[in-house]
Amino acid sequence: MNTKRFHTGLIGLVAAGLLASGQAQAFGLDAIKSVAGAALNTATQGNGNASDNSALEQQHSDLMLRFNASMNNMLIAQAKTLQATGNADAATQTMNAAQQYAVGGVTDSDVILRDTQLTSTNQQLIQNALSQAVAMSGENRAALIEAIPYYTAGIQEGAKLSGAFSQWINNAQGAAGSLLSNPMAAAQLTSSLGDATTIARNLPALLSAWSGTSQSFMSYASANQLDVSTLQTALNTN
Repeated sequence: MNTKRFHTGLIGLVAAGLLASGQAQAFGLDAIKSVAGAALNTATQGNGNASDNSALEQQHSDLMLRFNASMNNMLIAQAKTLQATGNADAATQTMNAAQQYAVGGVTDSDVILRDTQLTSTNQQLIQNALSQAVAMSGENRAALIEAIPYYTAGIQEGAKLSGAFSQWINNAQGAAGSLLSNPMAAAQLTSSLGDATTIARNLPALLSAWSGTSQSFMSYASANQLDVSTLQTALNTN
């Protein structure tokens, strides 16, 4: 392998990652009770040993899982809301999308863009239901109640993703130069940077869509005398 060429390619991708992280200003990510809580705190700025690279990969793996969990929660919340408002086809489509994130590992920018647009479409459907002022009862009311913790969890877990992804990209940049003698580790870091920059690039639009649909849901739920105080707190905090 041509070391100089590899070095140039790796540093170029790192630079792209830093640009993408700068664009993703709306989100951040706080530590949930998981192994990544420690990983984010112990990551170094790239002193080049194997344990540092292992820590970076652990951070990356957990961040991707947490991003997928947030997407899964938000889409399930929307599906339940759509079910309650009689939008059966949209509810099914949204629940099917949620299942992809339940498995984890979604990093494709086209898929993320598709589901960001899906969230915006769902918001409009929820707003239309609100304008009709139909009171919920029975199973429909129960579905609205079930949606509340999913909205809350999605907002809470996703609200600080930008900060965490930016931190990870910065840590990876610090480690990149020391991995030139380890092609396998460098290739893995390059792949992980690609995943991270894809997420970071899409986070601002995703936040806007999540916030909009959550606000619409709160209006609809409040009109049906449901307690949405936990979701309100999550939105106000983030």
